[in-house]
Amino acid sequence: MCGIAGALAFDHQSQDGLEAVRSLAPLMFRRGPDDGGFWTDGHCCAMTCRRLSVLDLSPAGHQPMESADGRYIIVYNGETYNFQEIRQQLEQEGVVFDSTGDTEVILMALAQWGTAALDRFNGMFAIALFDRREGRLLLARDHAGIKPLYYLLTNRGLVFGSQYDQILAHPWSRSQGTSSDALALYLRLGYIPAPYAMLDGSQMLEPGCWLEVSLSGAIRRGRYYGFPQNPDADLKGEEAFEAVDAAVTDAVRRQLVSDVPVGTFLSGGIDSPLVAAKMRQAGVDPIRAFTIGVGADPLDESMDAAAYARELQCVHTLERITPQQAAGMLDYVVAATGEPFADYSIFPTMIVSELARREVTVMLSGDGGDELFWGYAGRFSSVLALAEEFRQPHWVRSARYGAQKLLGGSVGAWGVWKPWNLRWPSLGDWYRARHSHLPEEWIQRILPDAPEWPKIYDLYRFEGGGTDRTAYWLRWNEYAGHLTRVLLKVDRASMYHSLEVRVPLLDRQVVDIAARVDWQSCLSLDPPLGKIPLRRSLSRTVQHQTTGKRGFAVPMAEWLRGPFRSVMEGALLARRDLMGMPINRPALRQMFDQHLSGHMDFAWGLWLLLSLALWEDHYYCKERRPTITATAPT
Repeated sequence: MCGIAGALAFDHQSQDGLEAVRSLAPLMFRRGPDDGGFWTDGHCCAMTCRRLSVLDLSPAGHQPMESADGRYIIVYNGETYNFQEIRQQLEQEGVVFDSTGDTEVILMALAQWGTAALDRFNGMFAIALFDRREGRLLLARDHAGIKPLYYLLTNRGLVFGSQYDQILAHPWSRSQGTSSDALALYLRLGYIPAPYAMLDGSQMLEPGCWLEVSLSGAIRRGRYYGFPQNPDADLKGEEAFEAVDAAVTDAVRRQLVSDVPVGTFLSGGIDSPLVAAKMRQAGVDPIRAFTIGVGADPLDESMDAAAYARELQCVHTLERITPQQAAGMLDYVVAATGEPFADYSIFPTMIVSELARREVTVMLSGDGGDELFWGYAGRFSSVLALAEEFRQPHWVRSARYGAQKLLGGSVGAWGVWKPWNLRWPSLGDWYRARHSHLPEEWIQRILPDAPEWPKIYDLYRFEGGGTDRTAYWLRWNEYAGHLTRVLLKVDRASMYHSLEVRVPLLDRQVVDIAARVDWQSCLSLDPPLGKIPLRRSLSRTVQHQTTGKRGFAVPMAEWLRGPFRSVMEGALLARRDLMGMPINRPALRQMFDQHLSGHMDFAWGLWLLLSLALWEDHYYCKERRPTITATAPT
């Protein structure tokens, strides 16, 4: 596991950008404290890497790594779990290896097969490969987006990095304005989804995609993997349960391979206890498990986690986060994120990562189970209940609602209509509102100049189409959208503490099996209950099992009324503008006062704005004054 960065210069006048790559390495020291390297040809390309040694701890795994003939140079962040199989295939084609790790396998696979090799990799990765003979730089990212990769493309060249603060620190970024589309997405969603990024001209490479840039500035793009929206769901019932159980068993066993100690996060839900159960099945003893409690019922999962730990005979380490501890972490949270990020479950994620790093270098997590197996049962069931209604044209629903108002009751089989039937013309629009952490009316009141939702961003573009089609769209939407936020959080929190986190439930085999499972074998609507295959698998090992959905939450509402109040007053309420947007201070004050009184809970919206203010103060005010532009990703 590593951090990577580099640059490709389009002309000799841009060579200052190559030397600047050296200064990007210290920014990712926490991602790779064990080793570091720098390579440049002196006129076209420079690459650097920081390494966290997990496999092949010898100097043979040093990066940047060159091919034996000197044509290819690679920097690579991640783990490829089937590299031994790929190595054997390459050896049969005459390739000779000098190391025992996966970096050289990735290098030679790309040299031998080109971008077609990417679909063979089962792992998590961000890759940069420079072809000296052809003068081309290839960037690629894993199928699920577990490892991040950002880049900035200007008329001087391209710069890339594992962390967004590396893009901000590079001199080619100085003249770039703020992307209005990225800012608009952050204000609604609380994070910036790929391919967007905060600077104009910068992007996050999308999961399952590659980008190739030549010295002439020519660009080629491709997608080698995309999770299906309308799958051929041929696995149902017991057949589905057995296939999922076998895939998860194989994935955990595969991802236990390491030359350093391995542990697991343990929550009170289903996914991470299942990973721990499969570790026990694979013969791991002892299982080192780590849990953070928040001490605020009903958010706290630590008692359920402890019950799982007893049944699985884990060596269980449990600590609880206090409000004072959280307040003292603010600077570290901002430093770890690198770009605006408003998921406040990053607080316990950072603490549990620090806790685990005292004993292990690699952790397994249960992330991905909710998104693959319809885990957000309450959210899904409410949407599926509306699916048939939204099949009707918007004008029909509006007319029905008007008739219902005139008659003073329900209209036939349509039931009681709600005002949202008028506000949201499609089911996708309604679902987008469910994911928005700052209501549109408050955005408009507090930030009158805030950019609008980008019309070309189509994650929530869905007109409806019956229960089955809606169910699969919901699962695809969570995988393509919400999962991105979860994985960004885990990567940033764990790598800040030099901890590698592997995600067995996002193993390529598990993902491929999940795409074939019928939704009704995963989700019960009455009562709402999701992840049925994972629950069945877990029940084979343990008796304890929870049904409620709590997430990795913290009592942010109370923190904002307590230890975070002074930070809110100083960093947000006292300012006149935010990222170049004038603030309607009375409206912001009203929101905060309503929250303080306890009459309203605006924790998500207030933290979203505070996070943006803290990020601007930390990263932007030192280097630039933001100028908002309207250029969309291409």
